[in-house]
Amino acid sequence: MSSAASDNTIIKEDDTMTNRHGKCCDGFGFDDIDADGIEPVDDAFIEDMTEHLRSSRREQGPEMANRQWMNGPLDFWLDHLDDHRVDHDEDVLAALAVGMDESLSIRDALLLSLMLRRGECDRDVLMDVIARPSTPEVATTVRDMMFDLFGDDRGPDVERCRTGIAMFSSMGLMMPRRLTVQPLASIAYILWWLGDRRAPLYALRSLAVDDSCSLAVLVLTAVSKGARPRGCACQ
Repeated sequence: MSSAASDNTIIKEDDTMTNRHGKCCDGFGFDDIDADGIEPVDDAFIEDMTEHLRSSRREQGPEMANRQWMNGPLDFWLDHLDDHRVDHDEDVLAALAVGMDESLSIRDALLLSLMLRRGECDRDVLMDVIARPSTPEVATTVRDMMFDLFGDDRGPDVERCRTGIAMFSSMGLMMPRRLTVQPLASIAYILWWLGDRRAPLYALRSLAVDDSCSLAVLVLTAVSKGARPRGCACQ
């Protein structure tokens, strides 16, 4: 993984989060995704993609390899978030799922893209998060963005989050079980941020596949402490 500390960038318990006891909503109508027409991706195809990314990271270094890997898929992802449009494109979602599994910085950038609103989500910044997550300037940028997001009283863009959750869900239906860990944990995190009570259920599903998934553990910890962003939609 490219960024061992990246999980701690996403969830911070500080004065930008609230630990008040309040009624939290039971959901935002995120219906189970329609699985019609969504078929599992061939395991050999996924293995070839995984080996290709690993080989590129060894030969070119993580920064260049991650940039090249996400050059098209990131644009696809952002365009669909901006338009609130779900697409189950097998090749793109497979590339995203493999990328998330091989490099946590890719997962972190996708999460940030859901939390940021249209017009606030800078592609170049996200690509820096993907390619250079450990550099001081990128780490500072992410820290500042997270501080602002958790203190933003406007709350999340629910439709943007709904779109991202649907595409993460598609990954979960398409991918081999081992590659569902990060999509499930990502759904758990976004649901927690929205104040949806199903967040721990998805975190537990992620941990059932890989009990070392630290993002899923962090979601469960935040839920158990009643911590949530100030702009949480349940408030």
